[in-house]
Amino acid sequence: AMEHEEKKDARMGDRLLVVFDMDRTMVGDLVSLSDRDNIETNIEWTWWPEGQHYGLSVEEIKPYLKRGMVRPGLIKFVEYLQEIGATIVVYTHSEQRWASKVTQGIEEIAGFKFIHRLFSRQDCRDGHPTFPARKSLQYITEELRKEGLDWATVERAVMFDDDGNVLGGGDQMRLVRVPTYDYWEPCQWNEVVTPELLEKNDEDCREVVRQSVIEWGVAKPSYGKPDEELTEEEKEKDEKWAEQLKKKHQLQLSYNKVAKLDGVWRQIKDCFKTTPDLEDENMETLPVRLRRALGNNAKPNKRF
Repeated sequence: AMEHEEKKDARMGDRLLVVFDMDRTMVGDLVSLSDRDNIETNIEWTWWPEGQHYGLSVEEIKPYLKRGMVRPGLIKFVEYLQEIGATIVVYTHSEQRWASKVTQGIEEIAGFKFIHRLFSRQDCRDGHPTFPARKSLQYITEELRKEGLDWATVERAVMFDDDGNVLGGGDQMRLVRVPTYDYWEPCQWNEVVTPELLEKNDEDCREVVRQSVIEWGVAKPSYGKPDEELTEEEKEKDEKWAEQLKKKHQLQLSYNKVAKLDGVWRQIKDCFKTTPDLEDENMETLPVRLRRALGNNAKPNKRF
């Protein structure tokens, strides 16, 4: 009788590891936010306004998440995963410091903590040159076993990522490629880093900022030069840049209407719900069933 009781209490997902990529999988296109964060936090400022924090705070990120950056159905899906007892980790190529702010924001909007651990850029090939591909389930399951999740193996994991080449070797079997989630919003990189602020910093500092923002395409090619010193050619380049940027932003914003109709997490949750159990046999075929459930959606989205 004892044994019978134990079985009843065990939840279907007690030995299920769900690995989420962050950018364009859980959330949309955060590049304009991370650009601003990057400039404020990764430059050696010689002067910074007193009382002004560096980078975007969780509170500043949250309105973006609420407006559409969080992929539709994500919160309901993780609620379901928690109900069945699954362990959820996030595995992103973003930097730890930035990703932890984004994931904290997602948890605060959900109203509950669900991320067991965050793996980031240092856990990718960047920090481990021997990885066969950018990310490794072999590595993260080893890490999780070290901290006491004895059952955590590649075979007990399923990973969701919008990049189909992110895993190598035997890990690939566990990957479910999801269509990219393209929701996008602009974010002013120079809200805090104004010309006045730059003036108070030394020349080296200004130069690093100038090179970065021009290279990233978020500032005009002549940025940092006084207008009266510009040649006709430079003015022309600036105009061309402004025109292209406007077009690019219009295109990115036009994806938002479609993005809000995204049903990926709902389809995935429905597929889980039709799985009778997650014993080893069903676990083996789970990624295949999830891929099939996504069907045509898992193919790259046609843009036009």
